[in-house]
Amino acid sequence: MTLTSSYKNGDLAWEIRNFQLIKDKTGELGVAEIEKEFNFLVKRIFFLRGVGANDHRGFHSHKDLKQLIICLSGSFTIKLDDGIDKIETCMTSNNNCLYVDGKVWREMHSFSKDSIVLVLCDRVYEKDFVISNYENFLDNLKAINNE
Repeated sequence: MTLTSSYKNGDLAWEIRNFQLIKDKTGELGVAEIEKEFNFLVKRIFFLRGVGANDHRGFHSHKDLKQLIICLSGSFTIKLDDGIDKIETCMTSNNNCLYVDGKVWREMHSFSKDSIVLVLCDRVYEKDFVISNYENFLDNLKAINNE
């Protein structure tokens, strides 16, 4: 599965990518490498677990950030919006990962009971870089989309 979107200026907004998954009788080894599945220096790692099936997460974008999202266990649904294109896709614990530019609006829901989501980020958390108002999100995209 390949789902990709770019801003009007050509910068990548999001892309579903595959990472190497090695399976044998002792289990599975998943490998995500810099310059292959992502192209940024990881400065922050966080994970989500224990999110209820009816809970919703996200509802924000960032002024500047790059992320790689990997569903390690279970599944969840993510909605992505780059101001032009919008998609909703189910992330499962297979060999797919999702590159997301921070300026993309994201919403997550329908977490399975066993879901564990790992997120790699290219910078540390700064609250003032989080945009949780949809209109402000659209304003932040005007320069990118040449409006």
